[in-house]
Amino acid sequence: MIFDVQRFCTHDGPGIRTVVFLKGCSMRCQWCSNPESQKSKPEILFDAGLCLACRACLNPRFGGAMQELEGKIQPDRSKPVPEGLSKVCPSLALRVAGRLAAPRALVNEVCKDSAFFVRSGGGVTFSGGEPLEQAGYVLQCSRLFQQRGVSVAIETSLAVEPRALELLLGSPIEWLVDVKHVVPQKFRRQTGGSLEQVLTNIRRVSKASDRVTYRIPVIPGFNDCASEREGLLEFLSSLERASGGPIRLELLPYHDLAAGKYVQLNRPNPFNRKPLPEAVVETWKLEAETRGFVVNRGG
Repeated sequence: MIFDVQRFCTHDGPGIRTVVFLKGCSMRCQWCSNPESQKSKPEILFDAGLCLACRACLNPRFGGAMQELEGKIQPDRSKPVPEGLSKVCPSLALRVAGRLAAPRALVNEVCKDSAFFVRSGGGVTFSGGEPLEQAGYVLQCSRLFQQRGVSVAIETSLAVEPRALELLLGSPIEWLVDVKHVVPQKFRRQTGGSLEQVLTNIRRVSKASDRVTYRIPVIPGFNDCASEREGLLEFLSSLERASGGPIRLELLPYHDLAAGKYVQLNRPNPFNRKPLPEAVVETWKLEAETRGFVVNRGG
């Protein structure tokens, strides 16, 4: 179950990459930039401001997934989302996040971009959601990509059971690993996840693979203060690593670009804050470089 395929991406692993976004995530990070990724089933995103009231989406063949109440067209979110619904809207007022994609069909779709991969040293990146929620699917696709000489990367928070991780650890994968916090209570409160499991998995990946980039989402009110910065950088410094080179770190400053998605999903935005001042991000960068990290700023 995927919900998007984005081409010509430059912040999701080396080179130019095509990013495949998978549905489903066990965590509920309050600042999540892809709220449509959290549930494992298809969902409707509806922008009433774009609706032309053409009523094409009210066709009975769509099973009442869209309805008209008091003259306004809107989703009936209690109904299953039918195949083909997103293609009927001429103004793109509605779109469906979530479709099934067979491994070979997905590989064929992504490999249309192979010329860019070859020239830039890029490839495909699995993101989400949490792609390791569908670890078996990612493994199948990865093997097919690797048979075609396409580099595979995975963006993950590692909030999964160890057996999901073990399926992929032996593969030649570029790991892009989120490291969000080192205090269990705060991690649980603002992500809903188990920090103990996450840190165990981070240590496992670090020890097993020499292709790891650690990514810290710098989030206001969550991990942006000096003590939290020190704790995160100290944790990374303490990792036993397969690679003998410097630690590769990517800083991901918080942005509020997901606000419109919450409106389209008819969900409250749990984290409506302003982005951090540039000086805060620069402090992170300087302190990490002082420790010998190779630091990039992500998108």
